[in-house]
Amino acid sequence: MRVNVEMIYHLDVETRILDERADPQGDLLLTNSQVAVEAVRGGGVFEPYQAEVARGYDSWLRAPDYAWLSFTAWPRSAMVNRQILPDPKTWPTRFEDFASPELRGKASTSTVNEETMVSQVSALRAVKGDEWTWRLIDRLLANGLRIYPSNKHTRDALIPEGNAVAMVNSSNFHVFLMEGNPVGEAWLDQERGGIGTNIEAHVVAVIKGAKHPQAARDFIDWLLSPDIQTLLARMFGETPVNAKAVHGMVKPLSDIRRTDVSLAKITALRDSTRAYLSTKGFAAPERD
Repeated sequence: MRVNVEMIYHLDVETRILDERADPQGDLLLTNSQVAVEAVRGGGVFEPYQAEVARGYDSWLRAPDYAWLSFTAWPRSAMVNRQILPDPKTWPTRFEDFASPELRGKASTSTVNEETMVSQVSALRAVKGDEWTWRLIDRLLANGLRIYPSNKHTRDALIPEGNAVAMVNSSNFHVFLMEGNPVGEAWLDQERGGIGTNIEAHVVAVIKGAKHPQAARDFIDWLLSPDIQTLLARMFGETPVNAKAVHGMVKPLSDIRRTDVSLAKITALRDSTRAYLSTKGFAAPERD
């Protein structure tokens, strides 16, 4: 079978799927956010598929009806510049530490162009409330938080621009490390009773009305297989969702304290989080 792959801008995913639901132009959707697909799931645009591996998922890794499935997880972590912070004892242990005097003008993150940034803040709102969360944002900004257009820009600026820490997805750290950069990874809010870190995911879904639904399901089974999950971890630092995969240096999901909030709540807060952060200097860059 000949396969055609079309890449679309990640923030256009929802509109594209909804616009084409009467005449689907694809069989399968792969994208980089649970929230994006959950936001349109109610429109009946996906064909649920209970893949064997997904039947063993924790509930947050899939849609309640299996309309979409995570195929790698995206935990948030702090990437540390070892040239500036060589001693792990000085690394941040909480997201709040980004507002500490030691990291004044040396901490960084992305704009709301990244769904993972929006979801992280939405999760904090759900767990700690708006007053606490918006006060933290103000403290971060007052401490000279550096804001970059994307996770990639945030990652790439860490060493040349002398930043000490960057809030990124764990895979960003692993890719940067594999390129030979002097970086470490700090896991935040992992103490007993701590907030934990938000975990987003790459997701896959069969499009309702697909012309080749069985081929789409076969691809999902292949994507979730131990060998491919191992490959994604080794080559791209992605966190496997199949526990049988070889994780290597990638921290297993079972070892990460996740922020305990439902995806439904995060999705409900998404638009207002993006809107508020955009007024605070986190607005996404203009698109060409």
